[in-house]
Amino acid sequence: MPASDSFQVHVKMAVDGKYHSCMRRSLQSVALYEADRCLVGRYANLRPFQRKFALLGTAVDLLKTLDFLNDYQRQEIMFRTNSSKEPLAPDLAWRRMKLITREIAQTILPQAEELVKENKGKRHDEICVMLLQKQFDESKESSKTVMPDGSLIPGHEFPKPYSPMWEYNHNNVFTVYRIYYRGTVVDPNIFPPVAPREVEVPVKKTDIPAVDGGGGGGVSSLPLAGLTIKPDKAKPVELTDEERREILKEVKDHTELLREFVGVIPDDELAQRKRALYAALPPVPPPAGKKRKKVVKEIASDAAAKSAVKDEEDWDEVGVDV
Repeated sequence: MPASDSFQVHVKMAVDGKYHSCMRRSLQSVALYEADRCLVGRYANLRPFQRKFALLGTAVDLLKTLDFLNDYQRQEIMFRTNSSKEPLAPDLAWRRMKLITREIAQTILPQAEELVKENKGKRHDEICVMLLQKQFDESKESSKTVMPDGSLIPGHEFPKPYSPMWEYNHNNVFTVYRIYYRGTVVDPNIFPPVAPREVEVPVKKTDIPAVDGGGGGGVSSLPLAGLTIKPDKAKPVELTDEERREILKEVKDHTELLREFVGVIPDDELAQRKRALYAALPPVPPPAGKKRKKVVKEIASDAAAKSAVKDEEDWDEVGVDV
């Protein structure tokens, strides 16, 4: 197989060797699509839950072979959602993989068929550019350059060219089409699928382990979604000394873990997680003197209340209405 014809080379060419967070779902789709190609010959020997586990594990392995990604970016690509930062589960990975071909057939191929007929002899990359421009022209973003009467807003060209990142924000399966299709069919000369390794699958469904999110081991493979403490857990109404020490230790441990992510994840995300940890710190305990005064005051109040009750009982004994 020529060195220029491989999964790694084609993906790198498709994104120009650079990663941006808006590419997350597009590269996730590419990794799942390629993992499915790698496993087609193995599925017959696997049970349904094993297929899902093998698919996710192979997709994670494939991302590790892309040299333009760092450990955090590989992990980010396999998040369930970018806001939750939770790793993708095998069941959801399988469902998303199954939707890729259908999405391409519904959202890309009809327009691709028209453009291929009208532009015979055009290269696939040129068809992709025309496809994206056509879809952009039909989108609401393009309509911002046109006035209600249909005339062009002064200072804007039409058709307005789509931005480089619009491909990834608009349709997360378009990159799969760009790499694997030619016209309206899958490229018959596409590079052969090569799995980095054969993922070992669990024998029982209850034995399914967590899949490494692509960090490559060590601290970088830790689930970042776990590096926060829920406020309701961190700040109960009353804290014992032992509970306070446990929370302080937990915050300290998480803070030390975050230090090891410096330079790996964006600075603003690091700052946000640190703020969440600081917000989880328990309130400062009152000085010993103030606490003692409060206790003395409560004791005095209880004594006064008991005295009042006794006085009422004494008056009741002599038949006086108080």
